[in-house]
Amino acid sequence: MTFVAVAAAALCLTAVPPATASNGKSESHEAQVDKILASKYWSQTTPATEVQKANRKALPVDVKEALAAIALDETLNDEQSAVLSAAGLAELDPKNTTWKFSEAETVAVPVEKSPVASPLTMNLMAAQCWITTAEVQKWSFATQSFGWKRQVDWCADGSRVTSRHRDFPSVGYVDFTYHYRGADGIQANPVGGWQVRTYQSATFEQCPTHLGCTNTYRPWIEFQLYGNNTATHTKGV
Repeated sequence: MTFVAVAAAALCLTAVPPATASNGKSESHEAQVDKILASKYWSQTTPATEVQKANRKALPVDVKEALAAIALDETLNDEQSAVLSAAGLAELDPKNTTWKFSEAETVAVPVEKSPVASPLTMNLMAAQCWITTAEVQKWSFATQSFGWKRQVDWCADGSRVTSRHRDFPSVGYVDFTYHYRGADGIQANPVGGWQVRTYQSATFEQCPTHLGCTNTYRPWIEFQLYGNNTATHTKGV
């Protein structure tokens, strides 16, 4: 899950010092918490409807405090977790999220059938071609929230990665309370050497129907392809 970390002093939500509003009066504790939620928790990409804004404003203060703690990348205590659960918002508690990372699978493809094999760039007698895939899944309790996968087709001739093609992401199951916002551009070094690293991330938003979009998750997968026809990968959120 991606949250904006607060690099300066940590903010204690139960003892926020009163701020001074533009009219010279002290700003209430709840108003300060609302500001944190507006700037660091509620989606800046997907606007809320007027009904959703009203629902956010009507949340009990202790619920808002728990959400603000999440926004500040703080670990919720048991009391805060219980507050979210009682409000029917347990799925927003990071403690209830499990990430599952598949091992990379690499399947051989006959050279003559590979879309990336080229007699102009590789020794076809020594070449081997492959399809490598990996997936990141988010689960909440025993229910899958979303899955995101990457696939890359590539060939190597024993000493060089000679080609990389059809390097693309795909989306598996997505729960209706999550929205897929697309994948970033692929970052990869050129083929022709011993190793090719190819990296890509995606963006999902968690969007409870009555509150609108909140948390943003950015799963990523990087493949490392080698000239000796092996591949490894790293992944995370």
